[in-house]
Amino acid sequence: MAKLKVNLDDFNEAFEKLNDILKNKHLNIEVKAIGGYAMLYRGLRAYGYTMDADTVTPDYPEEVNEIIKTVARELDLDEDWLNNDAYKLPEVKGIINLLSWEEIGSYSNIKMLLADLDSLLLLKVRAIDGGGAIPRSTDKSDLLNILKFMGINNVESVIKNNSTKFICDYNFCLSFLKEKEMW
Repeated sequence: MAKLKVNLDDFNEAFEKLNDILKNKHLNIEVKAIGGYAMLYRGLRAYGYTMDADTVTPDYPEEVNEIIKTVARELDLDEDWLNNDAYKLPEVKGIINLLSWEEIGSYSNIKMLLADLDSLLLLKVRAIDGGGAIPRSTDKSDLLNILKFMGINNVESVIKNNSTKFICDYNFCLSFLKEKEMW
């Protein structure tokens, strides 16, 4: 049975193993990480776990997908521990060209890029808004963690801060923050 909670060390091990296999097969990939893995890497996910690493890259060749599954079996991870499901979501696809990336890691055959803090904030705001009246609870807690990290802990600060006032354009998200009042 695959692990339900994968921590940063588990992901590092998985990416190392993936890189080794890619290297042996003379293959290269790019990972543009958003979501749980990016939150973990940046220390923004309070409880320190997720199930997968979401990338906003086009589909990998079938050979790469099979290697990802091989790593999953070897390390007891979910089969799609590295996936691009988010790439197709309207709330993500519509802003991919607006996201900024930081290259991290030291993998010879994986170009590892993480969404920067402002990009993660935008993605979480859009995920909450795109989820309508019942967005995923992880998106809500992730948003609060990002805002806390930025030193913003109430709606008034969200509205006044140049980096966060765009949230006012997202009704469901703003309503959620107004209900919280402080965090």
